Amino acid sequence: MKPFVFFLMFAFIACGAQAQESSIAFDGDFYKKISEDLDSAVKVVEYIPQRENASDWTRKITFRHYPHLTDARATGAMLDATIKQNPANTAEKSVARGDEALVSYLHHPEGAKLMEYRIFYYLKPQGAEGLATYEYTYRFAPDPKLSVGEQIPRERQRWLGAFANSRWALPAAFLKKN
Repeated sequence: MKPFVFFLMFAFIACGAQAQESSIAFDGDFYKKISEDLDSAVKVVEYIPQRENASDWTRKITFRHYPHLTDARATGAMLDATIKQNPANTAEKSVARGDEALVSYLHHPEGAKLMEYRIFYYLKPQGAEGLATYEYTYRFAPDPKLSVGEQIPRERQRWLGAFANSRWALPAAFLKKN
């Protein structure tokens, strides 16, 4: 990953405490909200491209709020360690700086019809306790002619940059003090 992308990724700041929109923009596309669970201990809101459906999506953006977690670096390191222990995963990046962490990897269970490239970005949200996570998942069919490492999407660098430049407001429910 180039230093400029690192700078962009860690320059990402959560926006103000406004209600989450029913759609968001990312990487030249609009995403619609498909689910939200704001009543659980871990709050979750999910989006997919507007032309896709909840049972057959290729890309997804997920926001999570973990009010009980406080250390983004430690949480990112734990996820990275977990990823590396599972043979169905190929770790790609794990970077921590300040109160933020980024982890990306390829999930490729043997014999599965689909692979998933995932990016997790942990940060301390302004105006809330705990941690927030922004997650991007790209789902695609594996190519048996390529090695696992070669299957990591070529677009990942663009997605990392676009992800870092996105300025999504967290759902208001994430920002309430517990």
